[in-house]
Amino acid sequence: MAKTAQWTWLVYMAGDNNLEGAGKDDLAEMKQAGSTDDLNIIVQFDTEANKTTRYRIEKGKLKVLQEMPGVNCGDPKILTQFIDWGIQNYPAQHYLLDVWNHGGGWENLPADYNYDAIRSASPRDAARFKRLRRTLFRSSVDEIYQRPKSERAIAIDVHSQDYLDNQELRTAVSKALPKNQKLDVLGCDACLMNMVEVAYEMKDTADYMVGSEETEPGAGWPYDTILKGLLKKPAMSSRDLAKSISQTYGQYYAKSSEATTQSVLDLGKIEATAAAVSELADALIAALKKKTGRDKTIDAIILARQYTQKFAMPEYLDLGDFARNISLKLPRNAAVKAAAAKILESLDNPAKKALVIQNNTSGATMKKATGISIYFPEKKQYSPDYGDLLFNKTYHWNQFLITFFQQSNRLG
Repeated sequence: MAKTAQWTWLVYMAGDNNLEGAGKDDLAEMKQAGSTDDLNIIVQFDTEANKTTRYRIEKGKLKVLQEMPGVNCGDPKILTQFIDWGIQNYPAQHYLLDVWNHGGGWENLPADYNYDAIRSASPRDAARFKRLRRTLFRSSVDEIYQRPKSERAIAIDVHSQDYLDNQELRTAVSKALPKNQKLDVLGCDACLMNMVEVAYEMKDTADYMVGSEETEPGAGWPYDTILKGLLKKPAMSSRDLAKSISQTYGQYYAKSSEATTQSVLDLGKIEATAAAVSELADALIAALKKKTGRDKTIDAIILARQYTQKFAMPEYLDLGDFARNISLKLPRNAAVKAAAAKILESLDNPAKKALVIQNNTSGATMKKATGISIYFPEKKQYSPDYGDLLFNKTYHWNQFLITFFQQSNRLG
């Protein structure tokens, strides 16, 4: 049994896809820092060679802890086992879980998803690929076809053709943790994960969440710089480490032409934001149900959506930017303006320790990103299983979407 460290950083590296080469590059970056008595860097790396290896990353080398046949990274039990094993064998004052892979926000994969399209041509080529816009992990195609829609989307595993959906991610983390304990930081080195819906799903599993509204470049997080910063100050707080990851990521990609985002969410504050979103939904529903001015309301909502910051999946809108735009497009609706103001205050109010405590962007196209996105598709893109999320079982955004689609049909 190892001594109790300050931090154990657990990396669930689902590399059975075209990111295997990027995974090897990230391991090389991690070796530049290496574990110490104060920091355990523990990685479970699944590859296209149908092999899974657990490492303790040491200065200049990978210490093999365990080798096994390729695992199903899309099986929540595999993630639970890894977290539990890591906590038991590498106890620490603080824990960070780094879910490393492709990502796609809340949305599930279609049953006919072409997994073979994301196999690696070569590790070198794979390292340059952008992380795809869909979440995945691994099981059989037949199994996916048999599942109801509400059980199908984070981490692509080509061999088994499966992934973890958000509910499975929440369940896997919850089962691994001792009673009443949370992760200090949930890191998503993956695309499109910092959404209201995902944050709400994970609110009881971690104190802070670090992730991106936009797709991530294939290189992902700059692990050498991030981990060296933690080595210099191993007693840094969970909040400070989460902010350091976002800041370091932002500085790294600011040197390139990449359009990127990375933000930190205080999950203890997501309830206030979700409630403000629901208040806006109620105000918009009320406006849509009024015969007088209904068409102008529909037009205003369409224009607000049109001008709002979007990401690689255009049905994901930046929440803060949408709140600003809807307030401008419906200036005479006091209820809408009040709810929009509450959303903006919940996202960025240092005096009240708001939801978004760090937000870093690079590239001219990401300047309006405020740190968290929300689902607002065109009607033809709408996924009926959206209503199954915890966020929509408590709050009214899905009801607004359905009402908006119904009422906007009148204009067609």
